[in-house]
Amino acid sequence: MNIELRQISKLYGETQALRKLDLIVTDSVNVLVLIGPSGGGKSTLMRLLGGLESPDSGDLFFNKQHLLQSETVLLQHRRQNGYLFQSFNLFPHLTALENVELPLIKVHGKKPAEARSLSLTALSRFQLDDHADKYPAQLSGGQQQRVAIARAIAIKPRLLLLDEPTSALDPEMTAEVLAVIESLTQSGQQIILSTHEMGFARAVADKVVFLADGKLIEEGPPSALFEQAENKQVQSFFSKVMRY
Repeated sequence: MNIELRQISKLYGETQALRKLDLIVTDSVNVLVLIGPSGGGKSTLMRLLGGLESPDSGDLFFNKQHLLQSETVLLQHRRQNGYLFQSFNLFPHLTALENVELPLIKVHGKKPAEARSLSLTALSRFQLDDHADKYPAQLSGGQQQRVAIARAIAIKPRLLLLDEPTSALDPEMTAEVLAVIESLTQSGQQIILSTHEMGFARAVADKVVFLADGKLIEEGPPSALFEQAENKQVQSFFSKVMRY
């Protein structure tokens, strides 16, 4: 992926979510991981990178295309991406299969037969064949999140954005979902991931960005950031979250 952010700021009411943030991500990066304390700006940055929101000021480029030049360009970028948020966001009145089919038909204009074929393929990829006709309430948390991932990748996204994908899961389900995400990284899927799972971040990232107070505090390859962080705030964060 090729990303460039120039002086990006985002304000929600009186809360400054991002503060004149600069970031360059080169083509050598396939998996970008955002880490840092809660409320630091990770989710906001994810939404901006995915085209779900626009910044209040600054410039945003993806693959050298200026995404903020028009709403049409931003919408086109948004439709090429897959999204997974902290909550599963599955429709409770639809089966797993119907949840995956719906955006293919309503957003991407696929015919029902093609949407069904793509959806079944995506569910099968994550060992959900036997659960296609079940409703979310009949699935475990890990299974629900895997359905959400299947929905996100069914469109064959250019970019997959995963915002705290394991935050609502217990340890066993967390491991289950992380294994699915790792398989996606190994298949070459371009991913932007925010997470509090430091071991996983270190294992899968090509580049790690540490955000706090709406600012980019430090960035680099995982080996450098986790072992030789230069910023004292980053060092303090690691000493707390990786203590046990």
